[in-house]
Amino acid sequence: MARRSVQFWRIAQVNGDDLSRPFPARRLAEVLQQARQAGTDRHYVSPDGTVLVAQAVAFTPHPVLLLDRVRDTNLPSVGDPSGRRKPLPLAPGDHLLETTYFAFLKRNVVAVLTSGNGPRASRMGEYLEGMLGLDPGLVPVVREDVEEILSRLEVSRFEFALPAERLSGKLMEGEWADVLDSASRLMTEGTFRISLSVGRSGKAADKQRIRERIQQLIEQFRHAGSVEHFDYVVAEGKDSLTGDREVVDLLKERFVSHVEVDADAFNDPAKSVAQAVSILNKQARDNEEFFARTLPEVRGSPDTALVPDLIAGGMAAVREAMAAALAAKEAASADVPTPSVKADSREGGAGHELVRG
Repeated sequence: MARRSVQFWRIAQVNGDDLSRPFPARRLAEVLQQARQAGTDRHYVSPDGTVLVAQAVAFTPHPVLLLDRVRDTNLPSVGDPSGRRKPLPLAPGDHLLETTYFAFLKRNVVAVLTSGNGPRASRMGEYLEGMLGLDPGLVPVVREDVEEILSRLEVSRFEFALPAERLSGKLMEGEWADVLDSASRLMTEGTFRISLSVGRSGKAADKQRIRERIQQLIEQFRHAGSVEHFDYVVAEGKDSLTGDREVVDLLKERFVSHVEVDADAFNDPAKSVAQAVSILNKQARDNEEFFARTLPEVRGSPDTALVPDLIAGGMAAVREAMAAALAAKEAASADVPTPSVKADSREGGAGHELVRG
């Protein structure tokens, strides 16, 4: 048996505000399924060179997608019983796929089953933006009143630690990735620990700038998909309402479940999909009461028009096709007088959440 984690995220606007309607996950699954059946290339190359490809693996009771990171360089080796190393036995044209599973639940919650090797949860948003023009924000689901505590916290200290063998910029993004990569070149064993604090000396304005900067770094940690690989992540400060000192454990505040999986089954593509879908559906049932108690209800029907058909080449090709269709329409109606109207210049018009212009 092997241990896996199930992270829970909530789909929101890019600015963190709640969506007013359910996310069109079933339509998304159908689009990916149709593209696969049609042989449409679904690969997306991110700005940092990471290659991603998604597919739908279940539709009911919850749409489930898998997202693969596609690798054809820097591949691991295979060892025989004597410990001799040899290349990974891939056929010509084959690639190594590292997988993360995503189940789209009620209340715009996404359950993410990961082993730490597959893409981070944020990569799904990157894929959907690059391929379909969607731009969902992912906000971690937290335990009960943590959001309220953090909103009142005047932070004075932020500290984290992780084993040296896990030091990798892949765990985080932005500045923290550079910090971890630099540390990995210095340490190969032991525990890496870093602590940031406001300090006692200095002007009040300077302290406030430092406090705001630390708060930004804390938010980066809270939204990272790999925080559970750390041993220790805490924020400390004064509650602005009560004046009490608060220490918030950022590992325990994230709503993350740990599950045991059949490691042999996860080495088989068909069995791994079946087990992943089963695990995610069980997590949905087990945690439904918690989500109903802590998260807002989402009313209405999904806006399926937000999800276009997938065209090879991603969103750039979609926009080219839309522009060509618009040009053809304008050419056909060039000689037909039309009344003057005031157009909404925002792409998609009013009400089209999750679409970036």
